[in-house]
Amino acid sequence: MSETNSLKILVTGGSGYLGRVLLDLCQNKCKLSSMDNEYVGNSGYNPPNTISYTKGDIRNKNLMEKLISKNDVIIHLAGIVGDSCPKNPDVAHDVNVTATKDVAMLCKKFEKRLLFMSTCSVYGFNEDICIEETRLNPLNIYSEHKILGEQAIFDSDVNYLIFRMGTVYGWSPRMRFDLGINMFIEKAMWNEPIEVYGGNQWRPLIHVKDAAKALFMGAKNNELNGVLNLVAENHKLVELAKSITHNINIVDHKDDNRSYKVDNSAIKSKLKWSADMNISKAIKEFTKVNYQEKIYYNRMWNYQ
Repeated sequence: MSETNSLKILVTGGSGYLGRVLLDLCQNKCKLSSMDNEYVGNSGYNPPNTISYTKGDIRNKNLMEKLISKNDVIIHLAGIVGDSCPKNPDVAHDVNVTATKDVAMLCKKFEKRLLFMSTCSVYGFNEDICIEETRLNPLNIYSEHKILGEQAIFDSDVNYLIFRMGTVYGWSPRMRFDLGINMFIEKAMWNEPIEVYGGNQWRPLIHVKDAAKALFMGAKNNELNGVLNLVAENHKLVELAKSITHNINIVDHKDDNRSYKVDNSAIKSKLKWSADMNISKAIKEFTKVNYQEKIYYNRMWNYQ
C-alpha cells in the first residue's frame, strides 16, 4: 500500500454538499472515515464499505476524541452555514465556534493535522483584491463565526491548514440550491427567470470538485501550514448570471452588501493547485429536479 493510501482521513460533515464530493474523490486513495449528524436533509446516505461512517454530532466531545485519535488528518467541514446562523444563533455558535475549538484542541492533544474550511466572506466588503493578509471585515454572523473558528485554531498551536473558500457551486450528490449560482443554473434549465439583486457585487467562485481536490491535496501535504484563499476566478454577479441565461430580472434592492475580489496566487504557488472546472462545465453536470423541495435548502431546517 502506498503512503497516500495508508493515510487515515476523517471528514466531519461528510454527508453534506462538499463532504459527499470529497468522499467520492478520496475513495480508494486513503483510509477514509466520515461523520455527520444528518440534521439538514442528508440522512439516508449509505456510504460504501470502504468508508467508515459514524452518525454523530461534533459537539459530542467523547465521540470526537475517539474519532480524532484514530486518524491522521481531520478535515473539518461540519458547520451551520449562511442564513441558518441567525435562525439558530446559540446552536450555530456552539457548532461553528465552540466545537471547532474543541476539535482543534483534540487534534493538538493527539498530534493530528487539521484542515478547516473557512470562507472568503470574512473579507465582507473590500474594493481591493483580497489576499490572505487583507484586513477582515465580516458582515454577517456566519463570517464572524468563521473568524472565531480560525482564531481558535491559531491559538491551539495545532498543525493546521485553513482554506477560505469562495462562493461554491456545482453538482453534488447532496445538492444545495440555496447557493446562488446553483439556483441560477437550475432555474435556467426550467426556462424560468432568475432574479439578480444588485448585480455589481463581486464574488470569487470555486467549483465544489475543485474545492474537494484542494482539501485532499492539503491533507497529503503535511508540511504546508497557514491560510489559503481557495478560489478559481472572480465575477460580478450580473455578468455571471448573463453567462448562464438571458432571462434575467435585475432587482435594485439587496440585503447582502458583501462584495470582494480574492487573489489565489498563494494556493497556486504553495499547494500547486489549479482549477479544473468552470461555469460552462458545471452547467453540463446539472439535471432538472424539483429544486423547491426542502431537502435542497440548509436554511429550511431547524437545528437542535
